Amino acid sequence: MSYPTFDIDYQSAYSTKIEFKTQINEKHTGKEQRYPIWTYPKRTFTLKFDKQFFQREALEDFFMNVASSNGKFWFYWDKNKGGNDLTYLCQFDENSLNQYVLDYGFSQCELTFICIDNNPVQNVGNFNFWHSASCDFSISYNILSDKIFSYRYEKKNYWQNPKRKWTLHFQKNKAVRENIENFFIAKRGKFKSFLWTWDSDKGGDGNTYNVRFDNDSLNLAVDDYGFGEFSLDIVEVFPSQNPLSEIENDEIIPRKLLKIELDGGSIYILDNETLESLSYNNETYIGAPLSHKEIKYDDNSAVNKINIELSNIALSISGIIGNRGDVITNAFAVLTLVFLNVNTNQIINGMQKILYSGKCNNLSLDYEKASMDIESELGGYEKLAPIIKYRPTCQVRRFKDCRCGYNGNETSCDRTFTRCSQLGNTLNFRGFPSCVLETVIKV
Repeated sequence: MSYPTFDIDYQSAYSTKIEFKTQINEKHTGKEQRYPIWTYPKRTFTLKFDKQFFQREALEDFFMNVASSNGKFWFYWDKNKGGNDLTYLCQFDENSLNQYVLDYGFSQCELTFICIDNNPVQNVGNFNFWHSASCDFSISYNILSDKIFSYRYEKKNYWQNPKRKWTLHFQKNKAVRENIENFFIAKRGKFKSFLWTWDSDKGGDGNTYNVRFDNDSLNLAVDDYGFGEFSLDIVEVFPSQNPLSEIENDEIIPRKLLKIELDGGSIYILDNETLESLSYNNETYIGAPLSHKEIKYDDNSAVNKINIELSNIALSISGIIGNRGDVITNAFAVLTLVFLNVNTNQIINGMQKILYSGKCNNLSLDYEKASMDIESELGGYEKLAPIIKYRPTCQVRRFKDCRCGYNGNETSCDRTFTRCSQLGNTLNFRGFPSCVLETVIKV
């Protein structure tokens, strides 16, 4: 598909933002597990325009043509405007073009558009960029206290050492600003930690700290000749031996894959990813919006199910129904957890796990989403129930659990039918009393 190219001149002063999405699981002791939800960052451009009437018309025509068609266009970030000489496939971030119109049709306005920056990551070495001596600095502990103040007002500190946080201020030319951008992208926002020295000539203590960025977004105000002025928050992290968080040579992150098996073309979804696609079992999963309710299992005979929602903005699910009928209802679906090597974007073999499987039911469509249940019949016993043996003793593993059902005062059971009778719990006995304990065969 061909897309138009944005070729309208804009002011030399504008802004751009790089944004990641990271999940951080922090423990009381201060150590962290960090998982990047997005593989590639989202980049936002906010351009400013100062146009005469006929130039204003050209901007309006471009906006209307794009908004009324496929919604995408190419944007070349000109190095003469402080750019990196790369081209991005963008979309408008707003549904309206707002202008301030002056005499003779002269107008002033802003346009914001977004894209996925999937260009190769560049390694720029250490974080040793010059910054202003003035900075914001704080020291904090994790101290829990009683919610209500009283005579016995209790507090407890869960950190042996404090965490330090700095807000650094930069004024950089185009080349150094781009190096900091690349460093931020290489660390995937808040995900990867790095070493930084607080120089004594900047009012610091001369020590080197293990830190990470405290925000998943980097906002840059770009001016003439690509000059940039911005601030960065960095926060100290406690080193961890967990390979999921700190050992960058073995970084692995979880990803969910949904497959709905259909005759004539199945549906393959890679959950909420900026990665375009991922190959698994010789099948290509596409990065798209996917959400599901909590997965629960029980051992009763009811039908277990989870509700999932898929995007229907482009009417892709509606298109399947329109062309092939309701082939989704009663189709088999499987939700699989895989692990991705963050350095190579490749699936690690042997670590995949099926989270849920079953047949689709209760399909519901609107212009924004498609909702359906994945149902596992009989509580999923064909996959979830343990293998049982044909023997006279009860096979409930734990006395007084939900399968045993006994809630009296007794504290022990030898799993025999006699003992279950003494406890008045024979309705819950899970063995075969008529089965003989031992058989001797004479030949």
